[in-house]
Amino acid sequence: MLADFGVTLPEATRIRVWDSTAEVRYLVIPMRPAGTEGFSEDQLAELVTRDSMIGTGLPKQPAEEAA
Repeated sequence: MLADFGVTLPEATRIRVWDSTAEVRYLVIPMRPAGTEGFSEDQLAELVTRDSMIGTGLPKQPAEEAA
């Protein structure tokens, strides 16, 4: 399913799926991109996308943000 959204994950990545209801919503905390160890909260926030918060995408990489 993720491949339909253009997302390819390493084979070792573990995925858990929960269904949302009208009363309960889940937020996905995106993986921290490599090379962002010294980033401020504001710099990290710029890498987060809508798709990365709903689990159908990955956050932007630092090089993408600079471009």
